[in-house]
Formats: sequence, structure tokens, C-alpha cells
Amino acid sequence: MSTPSAAEDGKAEKEGTQLLGSPTFSELQNGRFKCVETGHEMLAKDMDPYSRSKRCRVGLIDFALARNKPPLNMFQQDPLCRSKLVCKLTGDTVNKSEEHIWKHINGKRFLNKLEQKEMEKLMQNNLMQEVDEKPKKASKQKKDDLDKKQKKQKQKSAGQIISEVRDSAENDSDVDDADFWIPPVGDRWDFDEGADRWGSDAESGQDSDEEADGTDGLNEVDDNESEEISVRTKRMSIEIGPSSFATRKKKSRRSPSG
Repeated sequence: MSTPSAAEDGKAEKEGTQLLGSPTFSELQNGRFKCVETGHEMLAKDMDPYSRSKRCRVGLIDFALARNKPPLNMFQQDPLCRSKLVCKLTGDTVNKSEEHIWKHINGKRFLNKLEQKEMEKLMQNNLMQEVDEKPKKASKQKKDDLDKKQKKQKQKSAGQIISEVRDSAENDSDVDDADFWIPPVGDRWDFDEGADRWGSDAESGQDSDEEADGTDGLNEVDDNESEEISVRTKRMSIEIGPSSFATRKKKSRRSPSG
């Protein structure tokens, strides 16, 4: 008949005995099986008892400790004792057994230290983020200031360009006005004094009379010249005589039969 203390011990062992789980086995060519974590070879019938033995459980702890697997990543080997571990968080020494490891990581001391460590890490991360954000904010502010400054310079340069264009346009108009030649008062290239280009009826009548007189004079001159030419031709015909002007008649040729 089991006592209550023995039952409690069995219950406690059950809570931590399978902390690292079951070992891994690989089948060999000779029909035996080999434990991957410890390297121990056995028959198929011995696999279950071996997985619950102390040698197998210690081998699983060493295997996880060497490869830094949780929860053994919070422990290290005690340099003074092969069968003990040292907690990295609390500095406490723990027996190399799954039950003691399980009790330690669920104790108040370990949990408080773990929470404190996580808070310190979180605060450190926040500080790092703030430190990283400050240069970003400063650089962003500098960029905004630079953008504003460049925008003002662009606006200023645009205003200067517009004013320069206006000034140059005014100057060009002044130069064009100065280069354009204006004749002095009273002098015209077409000798036009500004008088009435279309005369009155009286002036137009005088002009037509003058033109008519001119044509009559020309007709009289032509008649006189024609009379002189006719007189000269008559004198020449009298002096030469009519014989010179007579035409000679051609003799007609008669045919020999007539």
C-alpha cells in the first residue's frame, strides 16, 4: 500500500519527467535501433524502457544543452559538478534532471527575473527606436526646411524672371521708338506739303483748256510740214521731166507658128 508522500512524489515526477519529450530512434541494418541523442543501440523491445531510464533523460538534457534548445538555453553546465546546471538568469544551481529544471523555470524567482529581463529589453528597444527616430525626425525637418527654401527661391527666381522680361520688353520698345526715323517738320520725301490732292472744278477746267491748246498747236505744225513736203516734190518733178518717170512697155513675144 502506497503512502500519500510517495503518491505526491510520483505526481511531481510525472509533471517534469517528459519535459524534453521522447528520444529519437533510427533503425540499423542488423535489426537493432539506435538512439540519435545518446548513440545507444538496443532491440525494439528495449526502446520503451530505455526512453524512461535516467541515462536516456540525462542524455537528452546534454543534447539540448549542447545545441542551445529551449528551455535548456537558460542554463549552462556547472564547471565544478557534472551532474548540475547553473541558471543564466538567476545564477542558481540546479540538478541535471528534468524534474528540477521544470520546478526552477516555474518558480517565482525565475519568473520575476524573466519579467524584469523582458522589461529591460523592451525599454532598451524603445530607447533604440527613439534614438533612431530622432535623426529621422531631424533629417525630415531639415528636408522640409530645404524644400521650403527651394520653393521660396523658385518663386523668387520666377518673379525676377518676370520682372526682367518686362524690363527687357520696355527697353526694346524704347529702342524701337528711338530707331524709327521721323522726318522733320516741313520736310516730306514725296514733297507733299499736305495740300489738297484733288483740285477744284476751276483748276480742272484750266488744265483741260491748256491740254486742248497744246493739241491744236501740234496739228497746225503738222499741216505746215505736209505743205512744204508737197511743194518740194512738185519742184523736183518739173526739174527732172516726165520722161524719166515713164514706164517702159515690154515687147510681147510672138509664137513662130503665127
